[in-house]
Amino acid sequence: MNNNQIINQQVSHYDDYLKIKNNPRYKKVWKFLKFNTSKGKLLDIGCTNGDFSEPLVKNGYDCYGLEYVNKAIKESTEKGIKVIKGSFLEKFPFEDEFFDVVFAGEVIEHTIDDKFFLEEIFRVLKKDGLLILTTPNLVSFGNRFLMVLGKMPRFAYNEFHYRFYNKRIVIRKIEDSGFKVVKFSSNYVLISTFFNKFIGYIGELSGSLLPSFGENFIAYARKNNEKINK
Repeated sequence: MNNNQIINQQVSHYDDYLKIKNNPRYKKVWKFLKFNTSKGKLLDIGCTNGDFSEPLVKNGYDCYGLEYVNKAIKESTEKGIKVIKGSFLEKFPFEDEFFDVVFAGEVIEHTIDDKFFLEEIFRVLKKDGLLILTTPNLVSFGNRFLMVLGKMPRFAYNEFHYRFYNKRIVIRKIEDSGFKVVKFSSNYVLISTFFNKFIGYIGELSGSLLPSFGENFIAYARKNNEKINK
């Protein structure tokens, strides 16, 4: 399968990405940004309809998006995001060391060459720039039970997911690409506030304390001044 076929397959599932509102991943990342970064240029890779970047634009960030779906480009642009049409499977259409922050939310699992993907993020980030990467956890608490029962894992396994990660592998991939992971978390364990406010609060707290069991990882990493070649 070539890049064009992969892109077209992913475009056909665009509406599936928009089902969850008040996304716990977004809430945790927004909180981290509020207390750990200065406002600057932020790239939202695969920005879809701009739900993640919209509040950051209102808060003073200069937000850019990389998106292929025309409908998504229109919706994001209307929210104040500077969207460039392109695919994250190819070289990013941005200059070297252009961004202060890169957000790659639920993207890396859609790549064939995750090493190239992380190298492109490294290239467009400024020195000491921040990468925030989220991806499904193949061995989440729920998935461990499902696989013991002989069932396929949820979230991680999907017809348009080509990469699968546990905590050790995703950290190794990020750090082999020239980053230092400074914080590692997850969105929730088993249930979020999207489904139940009280029990979901416990699930989201557990996701922060026990990321290895969470449904989706959230990795925060700083770009090293010199890339580590491995």
